[in-house]
Amino acid sequence: MTPSIFRTRYSRSSVSPIAVVALVGAVLLVGCSQDRHVYRSTPLAPKSVSIVSVETGNTLWTKNVPVGQQLMLDFSRPGGGNEIYSSPNVAPNQVKWETWSLDAIVRHGNQRKSGSVLDSGSKDLPGEEITIKVDILDPEVAAAN
Repeated sequence: MTPSIFRTRYSRSSVSPIAVVALVGAVLLVGCSQDRHVYRSTPLAPKSVSIVSVETGNTLWTKNVPVGQQLMLDFSRPGGGNEIYSSPNVAPNQVKWETWSLDAIVRHGNQRKSGSVLDSGSKDLPGEEITIKVDILDPEVAAAN
């Protein structure tokens, strides 16, 4: 019998290589970009979010986020098959957006945990480099709208 001091102990936080491979495989099968950004609009910091072309400086899309809501942007990048392109070296060709209440947990992986979509849409992009511009609006002006 081996003394207990020499027994191997595993922490609950240790991750098995099989779990890592399974997780990577599941993400690859989904085929989403995983290039998501969330912006919260509060009474003290109401936000306006714009997607701007780096090349031309033109605003390609903009959304004023109502106070008490959060905006989620999910960028899609061109690629073949089920490959994931979240690298900024590949310009996005589409953005999908959704607004949720502030208390909603927008997404965890690809599963919605709580809340519901208040507004949504998508916008095709020209496939050039972009930047996301976030403006914090004057709280008094935002309250009036």
